Amino acid sequence: MNNSTKGGENSNDYTKYIFNNSSNGNKTCVFYPSALDQPLDDVPWKLVNMSFKLLNVDSKLVLTLLANHGFREVNSDSNDFNLLWSNNHVNTKIISSLRSYQRINHFPRSCELTRKDKLYKNIEIMSHRNGIKKFSFVPETYIMPKDYNRFISNQYRHRGLWIVKPFDLSRGRGITIIDYSFKDTQSVLKENVVVAKYIDNPLLVNGYKWDLRLYVLVTSFNPLVVYLYEEGLVRFATVKYVCDRSRINNRRMHLCNYSVNKSSPSYIRNSDPERENVGHKWSMSALLNHLREEYLINTETLMAEIEDIVVKTIMSATAQMLPAINCFVPHNQNCFELYGFDILVDDKLKPWLLEVNLSPSLGIDSGLDSRIKSSMLCDLFTLIGIPIVDPTVFNFNRNVRRPKSDIPRNRNSNINTNSLSSDEKRLLKNTIDQNQRSRGFIRIFPTNLSWKKYSSYLDNINGIPRGSTIPPFYVKLIRNYNYFLNDHLFSENSSFYMDISRQDRYERSLKDFKRSSLNDSKDGDQTTDMLKLKKAIVKYLNDGYVFSNLQARQTFALYLTYISALLKKCALEKNFDDPSSNLVLMFLIKASKNLSVPLKIEVSKSSLSNKKAMEILQLLERFLLKYNYDTVMYLTPETTKNCLPQQLFNLFLTHAGKEDIEEIINDSKHNCLSSAIHPVNDIKNSRSLESKVWK
Repeated sequence: MNNSTKGGENSNDYTKYIFNNSSNGNKTCVFYPSALDQPLDDVPWKLVNMSFKLLNVDSKLVLTLLANHGFREVNSDSNDFNLLWSNNHVNTKIISSLRSYQRINHFPRSCELTRKDKLYKNIEIMSHRNGIKKFSFVPETYIMPKDYNRFISNQYRHRGLWIVKPFDLSRGRGITIIDYSFKDTQSVLKENVVVAKYIDNPLLVNGYKWDLRLYVLVTSFNPLVVYLYEEGLVRFATVKYVCDRSRINNRRMHLCNYSVNKSSPSYIRNSDPERENVGHKWSMSALLNHLREEYLINTETLMAEIEDIVVKTIMSATAQMLPAINCFVPHNQNCFELYGFDILVDDKLKPWLLEVNLSPSLGIDSGLDSRIKSSMLCDLFTLIGIPIVDPTVFNFNRNVRRPKSDIPRNRNSNINTNSLSSDEKRLLKNTIDQNQRSRGFIRIFPTNLSWKKYSSYLDNINGIPRGSTIPPFYVKLIRNYNYFLNDHLFSENSSFYMDISRQDRYERSLKDFKRSSLNDSKDGDQTTDMLKLKKAIVKYLNDGYVFSNLQARQTFALYLTYISALLKKCALEKNFDDPSSNLVLMFLIKASKNLSVPLKIEVSKSSLSNKKAMEILQLLERFLLKYNYDTVMYLTPETTKNCLPQQLFNLFLTHAGKEDIEEIINDSKHNCLSSAIHPVNDIKNSRSLESKVWK
């Protein structure tokens, strides 16, 4: 996150408050979060009458930051403003009357993303055209009441939990969780709600459910330009999670919204903004750090999948929004939109999109809230480029022709603008200038990599996302600039589209953390790596996760392999004592009965312990062969809830020794390998085997 300059510091240095744009003659304002604490007396635009207008804004953060940067607030009926900030949708009459220097924080038809029914419908349309698997980040969803009959006929097939959400409410209002019987709640489904499959296997942290609030900024839909802020917020439920139908009405267990949990007696506020992993609200970087260090999760892959969700979601609504944008927005830079994306991660490390929020909350509950949101807002105001223009003077002379200084000057030698129109030149330069002002916002589309990945979702002719419901005759009226940007800015020599590593920005606290792969570790580091693996597995087990049936059998088979090797060594060294042989023999007699084809156990009554040991060793090897055969033939990877992540388990199994497995067995108590020697047919027919304990 960007470090800000304190107010009053270097009072004669005006350059820190001004960004010189190459695309027009106007300079734009630069904002600093230090203004939240005190007014900045040295801003150079105080005599320019820079002003803002607020509509239905309940947070003081926007007001305080703008006022302390020398902006003045105007009445709600005034048109003399540089920035209009509204918590609700803005009337298209206001948007269509905007001047080139004015900025407003909404696009027309943003409800295509922020209304839950429209969001799902748009994603569904995109998935049917581009592949359902590529858009499987939204749970199975039904839009009521029109999908009521289809839902009733399908829901018994799942016999699981469903979450019901009103179309256009936020902050957890009106949300209920129902099971497949739901006899007393059918009346709810006759209203305007969406019913989605409830994700009942969330990834837990210290036993609590959590979700991510991400700040996504769209500065243009034509061409599409999407930024993701480098920091986000993690919101925790205040009751430890248990997937129990008898507790589905406990909102503070199942919902992570701050408005739901803030009144809980167990809610802990973070009073120290420098401690980002304390209480029931963390920073995103603190969470990623925790997941990587404590659970050995590949957070880089996780963030790449989250970015994928953001870009595809925005694309899904673009086609539906373009006609209104083209009709009502007079200048390309007038509108911008800050969306609040809510993401849930399940215990298979798959991120899910929960919803997209219009005007995400800017309320301040803690020092951490204040630091993240004030920095984000200042970076947003800087990025959108608010020109230093006196609105009263501009409106008085609004019929005067644009000065020549507005014609863009070519400062990038890599871009040939000789054959471009004035509008095309201005678009290219605006995009470049905006990127230079981005500060804490990370551009995730377009980039070199994201263009190659997502351009296949765009129509080859008009550049509009495939699956569009726009009438064909209207498409011809819209010139789309997605391919235009690609043709003129995507080059190997262009620094603008140079993809940089973003993970260090998402995980600020991990910049100095040594990331070493287990496969690349030297011998001296293997001990440390195994300690990390065991610590991560024990952490999962203590949080309520268990070994799946398949994982339990694979671990047990590896342990028996080590036992077999140890017995062979003892037998060859003639160091095999009778008590050990008898112990193994007793195990084989008991465990062989649980094989699909029981193994006949026969040992000669020889007085030679070495001969008896070899016979027992051969029996053990035969048992292992049949045991592994049963595992492969009869067991398939389950969808068991709250199992150890497969990637972490595979790493452990690759590097674990006999003592490591014994340590995990001892630490896991009853929930570790209970099904390892259970009859394989029972494993096939049962989803929960906790009655036996392997000792």
